[in-house]
Amino acid sequence: MLSKIKKFSDRILSNRESITKDLTLVAQHAWSFPLLFSPWNSEASTKSEVDVTSYNNLGDVINVGIQTVIPWERKSYSTGTIACNPEHYTNNGIQEKWFFINGICTSPPVAILNCKEIARVFHRSVHLIHTPTYGVVWDLWDSITARTLRKDGKLSRPAYDVIKEALVTHDRVVLIGHSQGTIVSSYVARKLLKDKKYRHLAHKLEIYCVAGVADSLRVDKVLSEKHGRGVPYVEHFVNGQDFFGRIGVLAHLDHTAGAVFNIDERPGHLLNDHYLAGIERGEYCDQKSRLFSYVDGGEPAKDTYVHHEY
Repeated sequence: MLSKIKKFSDRILSNRESITKDLTLVAQHAWSFPLLFSPWNSEASTKSEVDVTSYNNLGDVINVGIQTVIPWERKSYSTGTIACNPEHYTNNGIQEKWFFINGICTSPPVAILNCKEIARVFHRSVHLIHTPTYGVVWDLWDSITARTLRKDGKLSRPAYDVIKEALVTHDRVVLIGHSQGTIVSSYVARKLLKDKKYRHLAHKLEIYCVAGVADSLRVDKVLSEKHGRGVPYVEHFVNGQDFFGRIGVLAHLDHTAGAVFNIDERPGHLLNDHYLAGIERGEYCDQKSRLFSYVDGGEPAKDTYVHHEY
């Protein structure tokens, strides 16, 4: 116990500048916190997380409420094993694999709801890497320790193991992360580029961060120069009045690789209710991002990359 306390104390001391910066950011952008769930049930084209009719039954709705509020350590519902398929889906023959990593306070019904909507928008089979919720307080603590204190193994190591194996067997791996999932995504990129056994596969990975709360995401300069674009390839989509986006990607642009598509006046943090419909319509990027080219089963041209300084 004493050794754990000492290790944690050392971690705090070594990251005290990051802690101070994050506390300052929270204070500066606290005004936007009440806008996380606003507007409420705003998009008719997507199934909102806050609409009870979006779920299969009342039991799912109760499950969402209980898991969000009650602190309890829970197991992942899917470590990349469950795939959500759109209606009338047929494989396009391309050797690709899509993954989705959820944000905080995401019980299985919400994770599946998010995953299904991603599958519908892009008309792809999407595999869920579910980060279980331990309740809102514990989830926030895990996010803080992962981002600010760089203690992210528990959340991110299982995701990296799944992604690296997919890179071996597929020509393209697409990873979509939402909120806390962007912290996990940044870890996956960092771990992959340090892994001597799998590093050469990094050009196959595409990472799309939505409502990014991560404070950094790096690409590899050598591999990027070799392939003529960022490796791994990264894009970000963020609402300008999303509290977590403001203290995340928008406050750390100097440490964030990849194009950042931002709608300044738009509030809201929920994936389905506040982001997916806008991404589907191409509102963030004027229909010019690589992610947009995948909408409705589309296939981007080989040179469809948004070039960004790496």
